[in-house]
Amino acid sequence: MGRRQKPLDGSTEAERFALRLRELRAGRGFTIRRLADKAGYAPSTLSKAESGDQLPSWEVTEAFVQACGEDPAGWRSDWLAANAAPLKDSEPTAPADEPVPRPPARRRRLYALIGGGLVVAVLLGVLVRVLIPGEQPVSSAAPPPERTGEWRELTEVLPPDPDDPRDGMDPIRTGCGSPDVAATVITLDDVPVRLPQGTEFGRLRLRHQPSCRASWGQVLGPHGSGRVVHIAVYRTADQVYAPSSFSGQESASYGNMLMTTQGCVYAEAYVRTPQGDGPVARTRCA
Repeated sequence: MGRRQKPLDGSTEAERFALRLRELRAGRGFTIRRLADKAGYAPSTLSKAESGDQLPSWEVTEAFVQACGEDPAGWRSDWLAANAAPLKDSEPTAPADEPVPRPPARRRRLYALIGGGLVVAVLLGVLVRVLIPGEQPVSSAAPPPERTGEWRELTEVLPPDPDDPRDGMDPIRTGCGSPDVAATVITLDDVPVRLPQGTEFGRLRLRHQPSCRASWGQVLGPHGSGRVVHIAVYRTADQVYAPSSFSGQESASYGNMLMTTQGCVYAEAYVRTPQGDGPVARTRCA
């Protein structure tokens, strides 16, 4: 029999966030161990996320929510707000918990153990590769080269066909990124998106669905208020790109997808405001 969780009164942002996580898991009927199997994190890590003692890292939160069948994009702004609020006894910070099946990716203490030059060499030698069962790595996540020559713009393919995903299709309507498969979508890279004044608007993520072999861009941030979010994905092998834009009142937006069977794909995004355009954010090519 598992230990009973301590009651939470919601007196802090961390506790209120933990209560939401508890309710989400309970609504799916998952035990902590069942959720751990789906999320790829240790049961103790997910239990700590629900404890309310401190806010879980975004990586843990994202895996938790995806494993429960929800899109984490709707949780990002709430997590950012909770992370900015003071905790009971410490500054706001998110712990760097790691999934059990994968080796630790956080190496903040290596600089205290070995020389800085060696650390750089080690990190360059172990760039994260996302492995798809039965396939070669999606990419080595190398920085995309500067664009030269002629690039071909792809218009959106309508209607999207779930049985035949192709370049320029909507990933959600195609089924590659729909809510029922959200737990299988991978984030290959995550970079900040900024407003013209330099303040952070949100995050640009390069999303990938292994079963579709397709990638697309997703921007998390406070959409609306006269802001238009422009997202495009680029494939270097044949110099094609798929642009899109969104101006609705949402917490996230996404662009059309490109297939990764012909080479690596990267995403770019910027925010157009009444004050001008923000700088272009770019992910790695993966």
